Amino acid sequence: MTGNHNVHPAISRTGPLPPTEQRNAASYHLDTLDALGVVELMNREEQRALDAVGEAAGQLATVAQRVADCVQAGGRVVLLGAGTSGRLALQEVAELPPTFGLAPEIFHVLAAGSAAMGPAVITNTEDDTEAAPTALAAQGIGPADVVIGLAASGTTPFVRSGIKAATQLGSWTCGIANNPGTPLLTDGGYGVLLDTGPEVLTGSTRLKAGTAQKLALNRITTAAMVVDGRVIENHMLDVTGSNAKLRLRALRIVSDITGWDDTRVRTTLERNAWSVRAALKGAGRAG
Repeated sequence: MTGNHNVHPAISRTGPLPPTEQRNAASYHLDTLDALGVVELMNREEQRALDAVGEAAGQLATVAQRVADCVQAGGRVVLLGAGTSGRLALQEVAELPPTFGLAPEIFHVLAAGSAAMGPAVITNTEDDTEAAPTALAAQGIGPADVVIGLAASGTTPFVRSGIKAATQLGSWTCGIANNPGTPLLTDGGYGVLLDTGPEVLTGSTRLKAGTAQKLALNRITTAAMVVDGRVIENHMLDVTGSNAKLRLRALRIVSDITGWDDTRVRTTLERNAWSVRAALKGAGRAG
């Protein structure tokens, strides 16, 4: 057995540690486990991420409705994040144009992190308090837009300064954090707590905290796009068959919705440049 597993009070130089930085009593013995033991422990602990998102369902619905209203009115949605939160935001936003047919400029990310994260990175340090406000102002962010900041700690200077600046610019703003009572939850107009508690690996918020953030983003964007009319039944309405896989998906969607035979489905899609929405509009099934 390695390591020191004595239990000490969770105290830092400035007071009690926030939950995401505290040691998890269930994993004091982490270094004694084999691979299966680690996986099983993480499986048990990961339930807390699902519970946290479930507890925030009403708040996430409010955010989703705001996002839908913003998109319908021609506004933009900006996600702010640093490190893990920034990478999760990038992943979410990258999937929205192919899934929902959105123009890429509608959703975008301002992130703090490494150059490997691409052009969304506007500073390499999460302690930068000038980068996000400067970028938001340069992009003309204002009352028509929504700005959402994500930070497990709820104290990240890059994210907090961006949310404060966006609020001053008149945008609807929301802070999403994993620690109760953390300042990001009140920096903007709305706060969503995802209370995931201490991590299996102390302080590694890419685990439960990150999982909960990704689940929350899934719910916000999907619910917003449903409200925005980009889903028919439980199918994606704005799929365009730009490759073989997507053409097969488009064929299945139009077949499911219309009940047409394969030849008619294919002919209709080909005539409409493989656009599911256009094909179904011609059938009187899409607006």
